[in-house]
Amino acid sequence: MIGPEQTAAYRRDGFLHLPDFFAADEVHAIRLQAAEVFRTQFRRFGIPAPEATDEPAFTDSMQRLFQSQLPVFVNCGKQAQHLTALHRLSLEPRILETLGQLGLGRPVISTRPVLFFNSRRLATKDVYWRVFPHQDWRSMQGSLDSVVVWLPLMDITPEIGPLEIVPGSHRDGLVTDTVVEGFGQVPTSYLANKTFQSVPCRIGDALFFSSFLVHQSGTNVTDGIRWSCHFRYNNLDDPSFIERGYVHPYLYKPSDELLTPDYPVNLKLTDIFPASTTNAS
Repeated sequence: MIGPEQTAAYRRDGFLHLPDFFAADEVHAIRLQAAEVFRTQFRRFGIPAPEATDEPAFTDSMQRLFQSQLPVFVNCGKQAQHLTALHRLSLEPRILETLGQLGLGRPVISTRPVLFFNSRRLATKDVYWRVFPHQDWRSMQGSLDSVVVWLPLMDITPEIGPLEIVPGSHRDGLVTDTVVEGFGQVPTSYLANKTFQSVPCRIGDALFFSSFLVHQSGTNVTDGIRWSCHFRYNNLDDPSFIERGYVHPYLYKPSDELLTPDYPVNLKLTDIFPASTTNAS
């Protein structure tokens, strides 16, 4: 539950940092579930599979999988985007209640939840571990009052790279027309007289911010992984969103090709679907 002062601060600054919004173990469960996806493949390739709580050892195994089995590493990352714990948290009543208090009368998910595990040692491009100044609305293109909820899945210290924001920048509206790697990149001309503010967070905190807020990744100067997730919401009651016909820019479709050739052609599935031994009545 937030009060009038917090709501006013959100409208003025474009963000609201809510400490201890969740219990730490609620959020940590997502990270543990994600780690299990990778640990399954660690074991398959003979890579040590330490618990996620053993951060140095787990990070080392992540790097080994990344270096030796990149397609598998990427697929693990894709599966982690569909964790039940991650999607369940995006519908948590505490989030929806806060969205309502921030003015979203009928919140709707803009795009699927996103889980991040950022490290320069686990990236083939810079944008995969640190993102330049950008606005999320450019990719969302939803309601004008759309909100992003960013959650750290660990303590985000200055060394691990907290989110960096430009308070009040949301009131300038859309300041970019350029999309780079899926992000609405903010031009350097806009940033000339702007100051970024770092927002260190602890596990369990929540950062609500306007999709128009200019922000960027902090720099992770450690060898570790920065774990976080974010959820994006539009407001079905926003008049401008209604007038634009509820546009939706995201495209989801499956591959037309079998990703594993000839599989499961001619494969008997009796182990998965054994014949029933019970006589039909």
